[in-house]
Amino acid sequence: MNAESIDVREAALPVFVRAITHYFSHLSRAVAATEAPYLLEGPPEISDFTAVIGVSGDVQGCVYYTAPRAMLDRLLNFIGEPKPTDQLRCDMVGEVANTLSGNARRQLGPGFMISVPTVLQGKPTRLTGPKGTACFVIPILWQEMRSLLMLYLADNAPDTTDLL
Repeated sequence: MNAESIDVREAALPVFVRAITHYFSHLSRAVAATEAPYLLEGPPEISDFTAVIGVSGDVQGCVYYTAPRAMLDRLLNFIGEPKPTDQLRCDMVGEVANTLSGNARRQLGPGFMISVPTVLQGKPTRLTGPKGTACFVIPILWQEMRSLLMLYLADNAPDTTDLL
């Protein structure tokens, strides 16, 4: 882990926190709170559904959003889906990850390029980011349920120290 990977995430944390609170309040009119972000040590908590967004450009890495089935069911209910299915849950977790990353991209600029989400159902044994990149976790509390946004991000600026 290098100091630059921590610096870029620390700068991105407030942007993602604002995106989280805006998304949940806009979708459901119920405010989401975030617990204090922390640096992940050990394996992350993985919920029932997880979406992965790749990040490239000036910043490199990935963003994970993981949520329990009950939280996704409640979100689906807010958008008019009274009978959630696993496919709808997968779509919803991908939509949350994509919207949060897209809102952050607008704030962080065109050098923060995001991919289409990849969705994982079930609890994978591990999630990782680029080698040497630590992970910041933002716990999200909404309607007495908890999900996580995990940021594996590092500055992708070329190292010019050898050129001097």
